[in-house]
Amino acid sequence: MKKNILAIVTLVTLFSTSVLASEFCDGFKKGYITGYKQASGSSYDPYTPYCPYQPYKGYNDPESDYEHGYIIGLQQGMQEGR
Repeated sequence: MKKNILAIVTLVTLFSTSVLASEFCDGFKKGYITGYKQASGSSYDPYTPYCPYQPYKGYNDPESDYEHGYIIGLQQGMQEGR
């Protein structure tokens, strides 16, 4: 009985973490493309790198995981587009 409960709790935790990571990664991808295009002046979508692990949120970071990923992707895209 304890093993079943532990297995269910583990699966729920893994699923909820992957859902949040996908929102972060979607935002990262969009932000990276926008930042790269702005910095390079290109109209073509660049190859986006793998999504990084989501860092812990600081005091001024947005609550939304999508927006958090967008900001990080935008900064990285602008840096690599120069």
